[in-house]
Amino acid sequence: MQHLERPQPPKAEVHGPALRLAIAPPPTPLPAMDCVGTVLSSIALTPTIQAIRLHLDQPAFRFLPGQSVWPRFQRDGKQFTKIYSIASSPSRCPEVELCVSRVGWSSAYLQDLPIGGAIALRGPYGLMTLAHLPDRPRLYIAEGSGIAPLKSQIDWLYEQGFDQPVWLVQANPETPDYLPYQADWRSLSQRWPTFGYLPTRPDQIRQTLSQMHLDWRGVDVEICAVGDRPAQLQDMAVLLGAKLDQVRSESFYAF
Repeated sequence: MQHLERPQPPKAEVHGPALRLAIAPPPTPLPAMDCVGTVLSSIALTPTIQAIRLHLDQPAFRFLPGQSVWPRFQRDGKQFTKIYSIASSPSRCPEVELCVSRVGWSSAYLQDLPIGGAIALRGPYGLMTLAHLPDRPRLYIAEGSGIAPLKSQIDWLYEQGFDQPVWLVQANPETPDYLPYQADWRSLSQRWPTFGYLPTRPDQIRQTLSQMHLDWRGVDVEICAVGDRPAQLQDMAVLLGAKLDQVRSESFYAF
């Protein structure tokens, strides 16, 4: 069983002028295109969640941090699609990583693909993205495999040398003692002075947020979780002082 730790988050106050970084903008995404992804690796992150790394056959594929792809599935003679957020940074194109929770038949199909197996997909899609480098502190709140689009953004911000505070509050309702990418977040908090990682449990998120003592009016908030949880988490943030127009959320569903 993993023991959840609460590292002290970086302070929200930023003294003095922000550093002006020489940063390249995120890659401009091309229009959605059809691709075939070949499985390079499939690694268990928790008892129910896997990280599936795909190599796309379109070298020109580009996406913004936080965007998604639509794999195509065949079942009972019919074709289905389901959206999956990309968990990796755009810098890894034409490779993409999906963070997949085994909660439905399509997710089980993806998890069971062997190394070298292939799946057709289309993308990128999605609007909860980073189209430029932000100029304010950022708070990310993720539950379960909802970490995927937020990880893409966080990884990209780290690569760009983003110097504003970034916090990640993470929980997992499926297996509360196992959080996807937890070792990566702990490592990142050692290498990135302005990154704070706060693992918690679903029923303790409000307490965790209130104990951070943030200047909520000066923080942008990004949320991703299953079903109606993003709306609940958004309400928590607003009640604590966040401005509604500074909060973005995204839901995912199981089938």
